[in-house]
Amino acid sequence: MTTAILQVEKLCKSFGGVHAVRDLTFHVAPGEILGLIGPNGSGKSTTVNALAGVFPPTSGEILLAGGHIQTLPEYERVAMGLSRTFQTASIFPEFTVREQLRLGCNVTLKSHPLSSVFGIGRHPGEDEAVESRINDILELTGLAEVAEDKVGTITAAQQRFLMIATTLASEPKIVLLDEPAAGLVSHERKTLSNLIRAIRDTGVSVLVIEHHMALIMEVCDRIVVLNFGSKIAEGTPEEIRNDKAVIDAYLGEAV
Repeated sequence: MTTAILQVEKLCKSFGGVHAVRDLTFHVAPGEILGLIGPNGSGKSTTVNALAGVFPPTSGEILLAGGHIQTLPEYERVAMGLSRTFQTASIFPEFTVREQLRLGCNVTLKSHPLSSVFGIGRHPGEDEAVESRINDILELTGLAEVAEDKVGTITAAQQRFLMIATTLASEPKIVLLDEPAAGLVSHERKTLSNLIRAIRDTGVSVLVIEHHMALIMEVCDRIVVLNFGSKIAEGTPEEIRNDKAVIDAYLGEAV
């Protein structure tokens, strides 16, 4: 069996006496789009933050491409190939779109981290490779036409796509997309669905944490459902759509 890109084993996270996540086990396969859903308070955000390294799990294991990462800080997880977005856009409004992506590339550079800003300590050949990568990401995410615009002047939807583009700049093995459809209208969500598939087609696995069920059902290969910190279902979109426990967790509304 092919090694999972991301493997979560018996993950638990408690805050005082509150068990936010309980014995959560799931995996993301190479080239897979996995959805993580659940009602408010189900443990989705806690799970994402534990995976990304915002805080350590209380117990359990997190493996990235077969290596344990549950004790590593965020920046080391990024360097190893796990990158994430946030529910609110994380941007540098005075930078151009291209400049923000250039900063996102720093984690993979051999040069001094400030070389992209001040031109110091550059490693031979890296400038060309970085610019080529940035151009590819701009095309993939549909941001090429605003590459030289200030981030603060582009639309809210473009800022959302820029946040995803920035995660790709670090050359991840897997990206965690935390509520990527927030604030997007119908045609923008369609563009997002196409982008998520395009990311997968480049060889990057995707974990999507999302409230918008139509997007999840359309784009995901499999879905994991949480409720009260525990996994209550896992399967294909069709299996999840007809799962009684899932329907009950969403207050009787079919997803």
